[in-house]
Amino acid sequence: MKKTLLIAAAALAAGVISSQAQVYSQNIVGYVNVPFVANQIQVVTPALDADGTGTNNTVSTVFTTPTAGDNVFVFNGAGYDILSYKSGRGVATPGWYNGATLDNTYSINPGVAVFYLPSANETNTQVGIVLQGTNLPNSYVSTTANGISLIGSIVPIAGGVTSGLGYTPTAGDNIFIFNGAGYDIYSYKSGRGVATPGWYNGATLQEPVIPVGSGFWLQTVNAGTTWSENFVAQ
Repeated sequence: MKKTLLIAAAALAAGVISSQAQVYSQNIVGYVNVPFVANQIQVVTPALDADGTGTNNTVSTVFTTPTAGDNVFVFNGAGYDILSYKSGRGVATPGWYNGATLDNTYSINPGVAVFYLPSANETNTQVGIVLQGTNLPNSYVSTTANGISLIGSIVPIAGGVTSGLGYTPTAGDNIFIFNGAGYDIYSYKSGRGVATPGWYNGATLQEPVIPVGSGFWLQTVNAGTTWSENFVAQ
């Protein structure tokens, strides 16, 4: 069933169980706790950065407290790269494996979202730096027309995807939020036949709200779509 859901996500060009994440920070350094429930797939994104560059996060710096049997599914544009945490009998070196290869340095940077399938109840604690500045770009948004991206905020804030996180939509854009069994679908509508431009969940005007550390599928109607965020710690 879990594998079917993952395959369906890519096939539908369509993440997120709310992580109820907690954020603690002093100046620009902090940590984020994201609880996982055994055998429940969640869509998560790095809320912090390893060194302030935005480019050097790895699976081992993002998921720091895994249990043997945990799996990470990273969308690669056509399918998934699957990383599994292995330790104990039969494993010479505990760590994240990409197939048979130890790959603790597999890149998962802020802006990327992944499916996480834990084998036990656990809380992942990510420690790092809060990216700050104006017009911070999410470089993982698809640049093709009707492209699909599994993405999340590059800074540790929650809010409406447009009003809080700064994504400027185009009529025809869609967001797919994983709800544990399928997807809640939000479409941006404006123009003829729409009294009020905005995000719609079915016929209901409703902006998608993204929790800290959570991700979602974004399908963009235009080629060259961008998403930039502003965040300056007080």
